[in-house]
Amino acid sequence: MNSRHMPLHSLATTTDRPASSRTRMLIAFALLALILTACQRNDQQGTEPDEATVQPVRVALVEAGTDNSALRLPGVTRAVERADLAFLHSGHLAERLVRRGQHVSAGDALAVLHNPALMPGVSSAEARVREIDRQLEQLDRETQRLEKLHERGLVATDDLDRTRSRRDALLESRQASESALAEAREQLEEGTLRAPFDGQVVEFHAEPGQHVAPGQSILSVAAPRMMEVAVSVPARQAQGLTTGQSATLHQFDARPSIDGQITEIGPAGPGHPARIIVSLPADPGPEWQPGQAVHIELNVAGEETLTVPMAAVIRPAAGSPRLFRVHDGKAELIEVAPGRLRDGRVTVNGELAAGDEIIVAGHGRLLDGDAVRVLR
Repeated sequence: MNSRHMPLHSLATTTDRPASSRTRMLIAFALLALILTACQRNDQQGTEPDEATVQPVRVALVEAGTDNSALRLPGVTRAVERADLAFLHSGHLAERLVRRGQHVSAGDALAVLHNPALMPGVSSAEARVREIDRQLEQLDRETQRLEKLHERGLVATDDLDRTRSRRDALLESRQASESALAEAREQLEEGTLRAPFDGQVVEFHAEPGQHVAPGQSILSVAAPRMMEVAVSVPARQAQGLTTGQSATLHQFDARPSIDGQITEIGPAGPGHPARIIVSLPADPGPEWQPGQAVHIELNVAGEETLTVPMAAVIRPAAGSPRLFRVHDGKAELIEVAPGRLRDGRVTVNGELAAGDEIIVAGHGRLLDGDAVRVLR
């Protein structure tokens, strides 16, 4: 069948199909144009946040402070007034006159040294003084006799002057002999060790009958009423310590701690710690004695740091820790390096300044640049 024999309604239907497709395409293009126009208008008018999209948050301030740290160091208590006693001469330790732990008073004899060379020196010096005294006695009588004869004109003046000169020279010799006798007696007295102060015998370093050299320690004496502890502190931490600063001392059992004071700070250098002396209070009690192992707590002042509440720091599964700072009504993402935690705040290093407002609540779904509203 050819077209001229087709019905008229069939031709109309065939002719309308392309026209309907074109209409639908025109409608789609018109809708796309409206959407693009609306987007351009929004871009031209700006992106003012809608009140419903602003995230409410709570903030806190970045605070400046000092990163103080506490050092806990071991030490041993010792008496402030202490001495290792020794003889100035060699010899044999003849006798110990005290017991370990015995309380002694200043001047008490503690030990005796036997040195055969010391006693003859005293005896010889005493004999020399006695000999000079006898000669002086004779010269005094001779001088008096010549003075009487000189008054009567029976003796020349030169003879009297020579006798007086001999007497004066002998007087000077006697003074020198007395000095030698005093020195010999001091040397003999140095053969006896005496307590230099009131205290307690702590330790013996030589036994009776043992030969000891000059300066060799014989025994130790200490006064336990005043005690101290010496500890070594690394050079960096020692820079943050000052004399007069308080320190806390703990014993290893459950006894109460006491407060001491730094009295001395030694020099420090690379690889060489500083020697710190911490003094205990006077008469700390019977539970504190020399030779006890203790711990000392020192608060060391560190560098100036910035701190934020721990709740402000976000630790993602990947990447560096961060927090949000409020700037011009928006959340600004700042990466930080957290440090020491104390009293709910953590030290941080980052592009922050004291007084900045950082978000501590409501930042769970925030992104960098999101609009925020601070709840007061």
